[in-house]
Formats: sequence, structure tokens, C-alpha cells
Amino acid sequence: MPATEQSEARERILETAADLFYRNGYRATGINEVIAKAEVAKATFYAHFPTKDDLCLAYLKRRNAHEAAEILEFVNAKRTPRNRFLAVMESMEPWAINTKFRGCQFINMVPEVPDHTSALRAEGQSHYTWAREFIHQLATELIESDPKTYGHLEANALTEAYLTHLAGAVALAGIYNELRPIKNGIKAVRQLLP
Repeated sequence: MPATEQSEARERILETAADLFYRNGYRATGINEVIAKAEVAKATFYAHFPTKDDLCLAYLKRRNAHEAAEILEFVNAKRTPRNRFLAVMESMEPWAINTKFRGCQFINMVPEVPDHTSALRAEGQSHYTWAREFIHQLATELIESDPKTYGHLEANALTEAYLTHLAGAVALAGIYNELRPIKNGIKAVRQLLP
């Protein structure tokens, strides 16, 4: 099979799996369903993804990179350190609408994988580790931008409170299928600042 056909088949498999994993969950999605909906042969599937975990890991890595890029783009469009800091939470509003309130695939996936040493759990955790580090960077920039206003804030504590509001708002938006939790999360993060 030519390389172009291989990459097209791999892409179809990943796109199909992304939809099924996100909509139905990891455990409820079977390999045969992915193969049938992606319209590939079993041999083609297994040439690209020897196991279901390999497929899911590729899906999570792709989502991780895509979501980080979307958040960075949203934040980098802001000019002031305060607006950049608030933008991470604000970016969740269009994200929730675009995902039709399905919730966070990392929050959804990790509980389905009980093995704490699993690469799938590690990838889910890495998404929130990245978010924590990025929020910490923004918190530090904010504090250093105006020590008189923000100098009493501590970057680590501010980051942890922010991340808790963020994850909670995202999870609740998925549970209730509405923007209200994210709007409340935006207010809560604004209230962390003077």
C-alpha cells in the first residue's frame, strides 16, 4: 500500500476512533466498530495500531496537542497580563460549544482506565499538568507585571485554585450540558484577583 493510502487510512481510523471514544467512551468502543466505520481492513488497522490502547493513546496525544494549541491561540490574542491570565478559563466557553458539551475527554477517559501505571492515564494527566504549568506561567507574569496590585498573590496557590475552578467548570458543563458552570468558573477566577 502506498504511503499516501497508509496515511489516509490511519487518519480515517483516528478520526473515527476520536468520535467514538469521545461519544461512547473507551470501554464501550470496540475495535471492530472502529474498523467498520473507518472502512479499513483489519490488517490495515492492526498495521497502524497493534492494540486498542495504542489507538486510544494516539487519539489522546492528538487531542492534547490540539487543545493546547487552541488555548495558546486564545490566550495569545490578549494583550495585558490580566486578560491573558483570565483567557484560559474564558477559552472554555467556545470549547464547550464546539464540543457540544461532551465534557473533557481526559476527565472522561481516565476513570475508565483503573491501572494507575497506564500510558492512557498518564496522557490524561499530562493534559492537566500542561494546563497547570501554563496557568502558573501566566500567574507569574501577572504578579510581576504589577507588584503593587498583585504582589501579595502567591503563584502556586493562585494556580491551584484556578486549575480547580477550571476542571470543575468543564466537568459540570458536560454534566449539565450548558454554559452556566463555565460562566460561573469565569466569575470565580476573576474573584481570585484584586
